Amino acid sequence: MALKGRSQNAALAADAALPKPTLVKKGDIVVSVVETGTIDANKVVELKGRVTGRLAKLFVDEGDSVTAGQLIAVIDPKETQLRVEQDAAQLRGAESAVGRTAIEIAQRKITAQAAYEQAQARVRQLSLELRAEPTVMRAAIQEAQNTLNTAMAERDRLQQSAQPNQRNELKSAVDEAQANYDNANQEYRRQADLSDKGYVAGRVVDSAKLVLDLAKVRLQAAKDNLAHLESAQRAEMSKATESIEQARAALRRAQANAYTPETKRQEYLSAVAEMAKAKAALKDPAMLEKQRDQSQATVAQLRSVLSDSNRQLNETEIRAPISGIVTKKLLQVGELATGLSTFSSGSTIVKIEDRSSMKVKLDINEIDMAKLKVGMAADIDVDAIPNHVYHGVVTKIAPASKEPATGQASADAVVKYEVEINLRDADAKLRSGMSAKCTVDVIRKNNVLVVPIDHVIREGRKSFVEITPANPKAKGAKPERREIKTGAQTGALVEIVSGLVEGDQISKPKYNGPQRKGFMSAGPDEQ
Repeated sequence: MALKGRSQNAALAADAALPKPTLVKKGDIVVSVVETGTIDANKVVELKGRVTGRLAKLFVDEGDSVTAGQLIAVIDPKETQLRVEQDAAQLRGAESAVGRTAIEIAQRKITAQAAYEQAQARVRQLSLELRAEPTVMRAAIQEAQNTLNTAMAERDRLQQSAQPNQRNELKSAVDEAQANYDNANQEYRRQADLSDKGYVAGRVVDSAKLVLDLAKVRLQAAKDNLAHLESAQRAEMSKATESIEQARAALRRAQANAYTPETKRQEYLSAVAEMAKAKAALKDPAMLEKQRDQSQATVAQLRSVLSDSNRQLNETEIRAPISGIVTKKLLQVGELATGLSTFSSGSTIVKIEDRSSMKVKLDINEIDMAKLKVGMAADIDVDAIPNHVYHGVVTKIAPASKEPATGQASADAVVKYEVEINLRDADAKLRSGMSAKCTVDVIRKNNVLVVPIDHVIREGRKSFVEITPANPKAKGAKPERREIKTGAQTGALVEIVSGLVEGDQISKPKYNGPQRKGFMSAGPDEQ
């Protein structure tokens, strides 16, 4: 009886030692990437002005809702308005100078044309006189006298009215340009002194310097115009005097040589030469036209300066470029707002977020990043809003990894990529900076054949399982090895694509690794 009892106990122990078969069944394969990131708005605007000045008015506060185009702040426009007025005055002065030059060109053209026509008439007259009778020659004497009278009258006109009026006009222009230069110089020194004390930006000093330089150029141009006029008037007076002397000489010749054909012929030739000189003088206004072109270029430059000043005046009103929420106010009324420029990024007045479109920024390690694709859906849990799941979609995966925080890569640093997930159902509860856990199902296969991953034997690129024998207790019964084709897998389950059917029974393969006695790891105990 004792022997029979021992045999039954041994049989029970042998049954208990047999591995329990695992049933092949259908289940779900889900591979997810889970990471925590920070919520942010897709559109965040730092509102800055393009004009430097004191913040005169601020109409919003943190937390206020604004719409695109809404007036947010006003920068004190007094200084900009003054600059607009100065630029407008300088433009008017330059336009006046162009107008005066145009009038002078027209007058010179008329005078030169008249002199040429007069020379032509003289030549025609002398030509007739060469063929005329002595009585006609006497008429020539009278004509010479008339020419002398005309020349003297012209000289008197120049001395008494024409030239004094022209000089007074240009002297007034010089005085005006000198006054503008003195004002610009004083303003430049004032702005430079304020800049040295830190009250104004360097851009303001540069602008004042530009105004000073322009005023200096205009002053020099006005002086040059006056000097040119005086030179031209001296030449004109010299020419008038010369005309008188020529007329007197012509009169003497006519009187002395009234009946001398050879003398008349010489006079005729002289008149031809004078006509050629008068014809050449028709080109003299071209020099004034060049001067006018230069003045017109100055006018164009001043118009551009005035246009820029008007633009800056309009930009003293700061308006919201987008609709959203004011999240931060960085300047107070009375503080100096530095404008955007080539050398300055400008002072931020307020920050505006458009919370109608929110996103979560994640730093994903390189292994999980390789599983993600743009367009994948995500479930988002926000720590500050429990029991509510938001939904989003992957919209951006950075093409390059992020630099380590120290700025230097290390051998053991985790390589991470920035990933953005847009929320499809963002609401007013969300705030920038909130922590959010995002879950992206990169693989989801429902109702597929699955087996535990530790039941699969990997040999190279092939996979096998051990089929449990129909009667494991039979003498000599052992599992049958069968090749299978696997699909997706998780840390616990493997998808079976082919080689097994639902209901098959498989066994967990025996452990064939190294001896485990003395190791702190899981595995079958050795007997």
